[in-house]
Amino acid sequence: MTNYLPLRKCISKSDDELVIFGADNFAQFPRRDASIRSSCDRALPGASRNDLVVLRGKHDHEYYKWLRSYGLGPDHVVEYKESSKELSLSECIIRDPTPILKIIGETGRNPVYVPWYSGKKEAEAANILGAELFGATEAATLKYNDKAEFKNICRQLDIPVVVGASFAVQPEDSANAREMARVINSYLSTNETVIIRGTLGESGMSLYKTTGNDLSELYEKIAATGEKMVLIEPFLRVISSPGDQWAIDRNGKIDHLGVTDQVCEKGMVHIGTQHGPPIAQRLHDLISHTSQKIVKHMSQYGYCGVLGIDYIVTDENVFPVENNARFNGSTYPWLITDKIRNVIPSIAYWKFIKIKTRPCSFLELVDRIQAILYDGEKTNSIFPYNCNALSLTGDFAVILLAEDLNHLIYLEELLNERGVKRN
Repeated sequence: MTNYLPLRKCISKSDDELVIFGADNFAQFPRRDASIRSSCDRALPGASRNDLVVLRGKHDHEYYKWLRSYGLGPDHVVEYKESSKELSLSECIIRDPTPILKIIGETGRNPVYVPWYSGKKEAEAANILGAELFGATEAATLKYNDKAEFKNICRQLDIPVVVGASFAVQPEDSANAREMARVINSYLSTNETVIIRGTLGESGMSLYKTTGNDLSELYEKIAATGEKMVLIEPFLRVISSPGDQWAIDRNGKIDHLGVTDQVCEKGMVHIGTQHGPPIAQRLHDLISHTSQKIVKHMSQYGYCGVLGIDYIVTDENVFPVENNARFNGSTYPWLITDKIRNVIPSIAYWKFIKIKTRPCSFLELVDRIQAILYDGEKTNSIFPYNCNALSLTGDFAVILLAEDLNHLIYLEELLNERGVKRN
């Protein structure tokens, strides 16, 4: 297995630094609906003991006690107890940095602010805390997150991309819907299905498939999201969907974190990530070589932070389709499994999935899955995290930890039998 640098060392290698995790995804979404919830607490199990995790709301203290019983989680946690969606975490910090400044003063260490998504408010929060920012400028974040701009960059770098067109959504123009239908139909003339992707959406937001029989309704749905630009592309038959994670540190040094297999629902929506022995060497080398071109371009532009490049493997070619220029859903499983494998090196496979059960407390969940729950010793087990909505909606996430693929599959079957299933 290829040895990659642990992500935590890409963020900071110095004991004189206080790493401050702000794992709030709200900064990415100016418009927030019921499908978007803050997930700050997913940083808790991945943080090192001397780190600080900052939360918008409150965290589950029983979960935190469970983490600490296995030597996981940080010594320092700040809760802002913010219940509305009006303020992002960085805006909470800007409004009242006092509790964090107190911990910075007590530790005497130099702070490094590590947000999920890096924009103007994240830079402002870092400045107020007197912290270095492990993140990019807002211009760089937007440049590489934008799917249309990313395709243009790939073309400039002579990297093959899926054919398609960018389309400006302009509901005020009465002819705009007809024009979108014309573009879609032009691709349907040679393909059974077309995919429409919002250029700034994520996790399945602003993502649609059509065979051409619902174009009027589809246009109304897209216009209602407020999406300004979409990509219209043929929906290809996908063999696999690798994800390639990298980090660019504060000095511009590039580190490769590794290649994973993404678990996608209906061939589109990312619902999990699986990592084990490397994919075929040919694909690994092709993806790594392609990513190196992209990441070098980003480093030269001044990008700093984590990024994940999503690919699709098809009969025609291997195409990069998206650059998540921010922490990704699978970034925190990387942090967590890096720590756990130091304790249990026999873990060869892990799989992160978004999961759902009937609403319950964390202790009730522990009772239900006790036989397969992580205990710091056994190789094959279930590690729960991102549990802040467990008691309200039953939503949380798990990492399946296993010695081989068969045990990984078996663990997921056991979860299903206990009423804990994919979201």
